[in-house]
Amino acid sequence: MDSFEEVWNSVCSYCRSTMSETSYKSWIKTISDARYEDGTVTIISCNDFRNSILKSKFADTFKKAFEEILGFEIDINFEIDPDIENKKNKTQSAPEPVKEETAKSEPVKETSSDINTFNKEESSFTPYMTSYTFDNFIVGESNKYAHAASWRVATSHPGAVYNPLFIYGRSGLGKTHLMLAIRDQFKKRNPGINILYTTSEKFMNEFIACITNKDMAAFRGKYRNVDALFIDDIQFIKKKVSTQEEFFHTFNDLVNNGKQIVLTSDRPPKEIENLDERIKTRFESGLTADIHSPDVETRTAIVIKKAEDLGLKLSQPIINYIAEKIKDNIRQIEGTVKKIAAMQSLHGIEPTMAIIQDIIKDIATDTRPVSAVVEEIIEEIADKYDTTKEDITSEKRDANIKNARNEAIYIIREVTGVSLENIGSYFGGKKHSTIKHSIDMVEERIKKDPTYKSSVHSLINNFRNER
Repeated sequence: MDSFEEVWNSVCSYCRSTMSETSYKSWIKTISDARYEDGTVTIISCNDFRNSILKSKFADTFKKAFEEILGFEIDINFEIDPDIENKKNKTQSAPEPVKEETAKSEPVKETSSDINTFNKEESSFTPYMTSYTFDNFIVGESNKYAHAASWRVATSHPGAVYNPLFIYGRSGLGKTHLMLAIRDQFKKRNPGINILYTTSEKFMNEFIACITNKDMAAFRGKYRNVDALFIDDIQFIKKKVSTQEEFFHTFNDLVNNGKQIVLTSDRPPKEIENLDERIKTRFESGLTADIHSPDVETRTAIVIKKAEDLGLKLSQPIINYIAEKIKDNIRQIEGTVKKIAAMQSLHGIEPTMAIIQDIIKDIATDTRPVSAVVEEIIEEIADKYDTTKEDITSEKRDANIKNARNEAIYIIREVTGVSLENIGSYFGGKKHSTIKHSIDMVEERIKKDPTYKSSVHSLINNFRNER
């Protein structure tokens, strides 16, 4: 993207895909102005009321949208300028995103509720997402199996092979890219095909809204009258019993009618905790394909390709430096190149090695302090055991909390390598002997339970790779 206007256009499309049409038109479409400067986006309103609503209700949405589109972190600032409209030559509101034309599906019941606006095409696709194709996916040793499986699905009749296709791997390795590439290929082969892309979070939110509005016919009309259903980050339906039940029936209905399902997750089905065994079995009934961290040759090719796509000329030393320093996350590689391009187009700054080093220091995760890693591990274990970070670090001795605490301590030791005394400081100052006992308990359980061993080692590998 060569200008902030193009970025803003995509942000508006992103926002539209995450909220009701009424909310979008009332709050986002009528924004007075926005600007970007030195890593901060400022959104300007004409009065305090509008400013307070945007800040309290939509700040997180804006931040996520800009970071998804730009590929790097930004700050969001909100300002009030009562004279903004008078200063502009003409009234200017948020650009109307181009809505993609889709195939007609069976009509569903209309109601006055906002939630029913999703019966119109609300595929959640934005301009930056439609750029993900097989042509610009870089294939390497780490992803060639998932790529081959995705291509097979994309070039076959929907539902004919690998149904469902379940792609898993850590964040930022290309799962969503492959999913959207399948979608792109389906559209090329059959422009009239009815495809629905969504996230598990949006699936849950719409399900809850339809229950609240007593309009499950609209929900089922949307999700079951499609030729292909793509759901990103399906692991987040864990622990949501009612949502799992509805998804189970939606899944069965689509597969039984020969419709294609493609899912992504950050882990294989068997390692998704608190997920109904019936659903795990369904996930494993098709094909599961994993994606690993890319090797240096693949990373180098990604840097070169991304720079070419953005019309950016990088020297070979800079290309090599980016590929060598960012090892485990393709999204961070893309984000680095996007940030270089943004600095060049928005500020006229030519990339130098010193600038690249500064950008990578901000984007890469391998500079995170140990305390941040420890906190992330404890939060992940708390989620796994359906408890809280505060309970794990407390003196509570319930069996579930003790098991969670022991596992968190064991994983922290394996991932960070810090001393037992230091680990104890994160758990209320527990003694060396107490920390050692927790580690011994986990090691004993690992010896006896292969499934538990696999789960713990998977978490350890994920955290190590993220560092």
